[in-house]
Amino acid sequence: MKTIHFELPFAYPLPNRTLCQHWATSTREKRRMQHAVAHATIGQRISEPMQKARVLIERHGVHEPDMDNLWGGAKRLIDCLTTPKLLQVRTEGARQRVKNKRGLGFVVDDGPAHITLEIRHVPARICTQKTVVTITEILP
Repeated sequence: MKTIHFELPFAYPLPNRTLCQHWATSTREKRRMQHAVAHATIGQRISEPMQKARVLIERHGVHEPDMDNLWGGAKRLIDCLTTPKLLQVRTEGARQRVKNKRGLGFVVDDGPAHITLEIRHVPARICTQKTVVTITEILP
């Protein structure tokens, strides 16, 4: 059974802050999240993505957000844990599109068939805000 554990040096942003962002700012923030996860998991990469995994995300923050913001804000982080997948091109000559293009390949997909998700808020002081992620493989 494989376990991957890492820390990000910031509490992931909540939808209240990211909802009305300009598309360029949103893209920059998604790339920032991808780079932060890639940097935090150096030496923990796996060759094959986990078929089924339990993902525990602990957001250490100053204020406790309501549940929909806590869960909704984790989307960018969860997308970084999935595996990129080429989508079918409907018309010939069209641009090839990729599902989860910022995925780093820890879990096959973020659907309920592949991931069991648990997200918690942990009270913290402003100087100790962070995000802690633990990915544990679930064997069949």
